[in-house]
Amino acid sequence: DHVGRLVKFLASEKFGTRPWMMLVPQWVHKKPYFTEAFEGKGCGGVRRKQGPFYLVPQKRYVYLPPKGMRPKKDSETHKKSAPFVSMWFVWAGTSEATAQCYEWLVSNLKLLGLEGEVDVAR
Repeated sequence: DHVGRLVKFLASEKFGTRPWMMLVPQWVHKKPYFTEAFEGKGCGGVRRKQGPFYLVPQKRYVYLPPKGMRPKKDSETHKKSAPFVSMWFVWAGTSEATAQCYEWLVSNLKLLGLEGEVDVAR
């Protein structure tokens, strides 16, 4: 499971306290590998006060395979949206930096032109 391995790497001591963002299916935050990595000792092996926050787009992303990788179908259904809801997981390196980033983003959604386009959640 490549998503589980990625999550474990991001929460590892080897990766440290570097900031990261990952775009994955929404259900990842409920997986045991995610809750174990981010509710216990997290990035850099340090227990965190909180985990990442989430940016949830109002519309589903469209994921198109590279040309020639999927046989063409008569149906347009698979071209309109992903088969799952995607969201961004955001970690700013430390609990404090992540909290600051979250607060700044929430208070500046309108200024950034993202109001109504994305929800910010914890």
